[in-house]
Amino acid sequence: MKIRTLLILFSLGGAGAQTTYTVQAGDTLSSVARRYQTTPAALLTLNALPSTTIQVGQTLHLPPPPQHTVQAGETLYSIARQSGTTPEALIALNGLASSTLRVGQTLQLTDGPLPSDGSPSVPAPPPVVTTATPPGPSLPSLTVPVAGRLERGLFTPGRLPAFTDVLLRTASLGGPRPASAYLPEVGFGYQTLNNCGPAAVAAALNAYGIEADQRTWQARLRPTGSNMYTEDAGALLTELGFEAPALRGGTIENVKRHVADGHPVMVLQYHSVLGKTPHFRVVRGYDDAQGILIMSDSLSGPNVALTEHDFDLLWNTQGRQYLPVEPPQG
Repeated sequence: MKIRTLLILFSLGGAGAQTTYTVQAGDTLSSVARRYQTTPAALLTLNALPSTTIQVGQTLHLPPPPQHTVQAGETLYSIARQSGTTPEALIALNGLASSTLRVGQTLQLTDGPLPSDGSPSVPAPPPVVTTATPPGPSLPSLTVPVAGRLERGLFTPGRLPAFTDVLLRTASLGGPRPASAYLPEVGFGYQTLNNCGPAAVAAALNAYGIEADQRTWQARLRPTGSNMYTEDAGALLTELGFEAPALRGGTIENVKRHVADGHPVMVLQYHSVLGKTPHFRVVRGYDDAQGILIMSDSLSGPNVALTEHDFDLLWNTQGRQYLPVEPPQG
C-alpha cells in the first residue's frame, strides 16, 4: 500500500499494536483482512458490518495481533518457521533474553501489517504514522533507496526467475550473462543456534549432489563453538575437491556471473539489520527485471530475496566476503 495521508490510531495501553484502520480508496474488506493477517469474517463480526461493502474514510477496528502459546517440544526455530518469520524477529518483538522458551509462554508473532504483496518481510518495517495535515512535501516511498538504510529487507519473491540450461551454457562459455538464473539443486535446512555457516556449506554442496546437513562438518568448521570463518569453509571445500576460494571485495555482478555459470555463492552479510547478526547464506538465483537476488537462507527460508540495494548494504559492512563454490577443474 502506498504511503498516503492517513490517520492511524494506537491503543494507549498496548505495545504499539495498531487497533484501527481508516479505509483508503481501492481497499476491500478482503484486502484489509489479508494485510492485517485476519479474515473478512472476523472484521465483519468485530465491526458489526451488515455486508462486506466498506466506504473510504470508514474506521475499522482490527483484532489483536496473532499470538502463539508455546507447546511441549516446540522451539523458537520451529515456531518462526511455521509463522513465516525468523527467530531473530521473534526475539526482538517479544523482548526475549535468549532463544529458550517455556511451555505455556505466549509469543506475539507480528507487530504490524504485511507488505502490500501479502508476503511477510523480515523484519517488518515500523508502521508509518502521520496525521491529516494540509498538503506539504511528499513523503518518500518505502521502495525508494535511502542512503545507509534498507529499502525493504528480506521477502519472499512473487515468482521465481525463468531458468533454462541453454542460457546457463551460453554464459559458461563466456557469452552474455542471462537476465535471470536460478539453481534448483541448491539445498536448504533450518539451522540450529549459530550454525548458519555449516548449514550454508551443506546447502551449496547439495547443488553438486552431495547429501549433507549442518551437522556433517560442524565440528570441523566450528571446533570451539564459535562462528565459522570464510577461510575455514574455503579450506574444507578445497579438501573436498572444489574450487572455493575465500574472497573479499566482491560485487553483485561477480555473484550474478557465478550463479549464471551454475555455481552457488556463499556470502557473509548481516542477516537483516545493519550491524546485527553476521550471517552466511547461499545465493541461488537473481532476476535483473525485479532487481533481486534469491537465496537459500537457513534462518529465513529456501527462497528469500533481497533487493540489490539491500543486498549491497548488508554485504558491504562485512568486507563483501564470498565463496563461489565451483566443481573441480579438468
